[in-house]
Formats: sequence, C-alpha cells, structure tokens
Amino acid sequence: MESQQAALVARARAGDPAAFEELVRPLWPRAYRVALHFLGDPGLAEDAAQESMTRAWLRMGQLREPAAFHGWLLRIVANLARNELGRVREMPLDHLPESLDAGPQPDEGLTAQEQRLRIETALAGLRPVERLSVDLVLRDELTYREAAGILGIPVGSVKTHVHRARAKLQEALADERPTLEGGALHVLGDVR
Repeated sequence: MESQQAALVARARAGDPAAFEELVRPLWPRAYRVALHFLGDPGLAEDAAQESMTRAWLRMGQLREPAAFHGWLLRIVANLARNELGRVREMPLDHLPESLDAGPQPDEGLTAQEQRLRIETALAGLRPVERLSVDLVLRDELTYREAAGILGIPVGSVKTHVHRARAKLQEALADERPTLEGGALHVLGDVR
C-alpha cells in the first residue's frame, strides 16, 4: 500500500492529474469533515475542502515524505478552514456522522433516534477542539501525531483533549450507559 502511494505521489509530483485524483479521492470525505468541524457550514466546508485539493496539487513539490500525504493534505484543509473562519466554531448538531445512527432496535431499550439525541447532546457539551480531537482519533482512526498535525497543536495536547472528552462523555452518558453500551457509543471508542 505504501509503495503504491509513493508511486502515486511521485507521478502527481511529475504533473499527473490522474495520480493526484487517485490520491485524494478516498480522502475527500475526511477532508470535508475536517473543514466542516471548523466552519460549521456544509457549503463553506465543501468549498474549503475543494480549495485545499487545489492548493495541495499546486504544492505537491513541498511534500517531503510520500507516506505522510494523508496527514499533509488534512493539515492543508485544517489550516485553510482555520484561516477562513479565524477561530474554531461549534459543530452544529445536524452535521454529526451518519454512523452515529447505528444502535439497538426500539425493543432493545432506547430508540436509535433517542440514542442519537443523547450522544449529540453529550458531544455538543465538548469544546470544539475536544470534539475534533475525538473525531480524528477515534472515528477517523488517525494517530495522535496525525491529529496533532492537522490541528496544529502538540501531540500531548491531542491526547489530553481525547482523554478529557472521553471523561466528559462518560459522565454525560452515565445514566444511559446500560442501553448505550452495545449500541452507538462504540463509534466514540471506549469511554471508560
């Protein structure tokens, strides 16, 4: 996989737009989500993600390590979105990932809709940087180092944000834990 990515990066550096397209296509949803976290508006997030792809294409010569392409591209997205907004905003509740819809059926306790609302409320109580750290590390499965690069903060800060977010989510969902244990909460990782 890494050798295939390195070959695509080399071709993209040489000016092959098809290779660049192949590199960025699987990253589009993640790039969009990162921009959405910062901007809070789907239209602005789509514009920022698209502009980031253009900037990445123009800056391919600046990429030093082919294996770091994903993190490099997402840093461009985060920096552009951060500059566009000027500061991090709260993520609107209606922009949570679809995967939070998964959960037990109504006869198994809470309905999926009730679970989603409780999780949305708990997530809304997190600071924006905590919510984005949780999203990048737990849902997108980035390393702490990759998330730190995207957010422009030290690795230790990302670890702290994720730890605090887990503790806050555990506290906020403590009353619902028996019904959420096997359901939608798994998306957020183990909050124990």
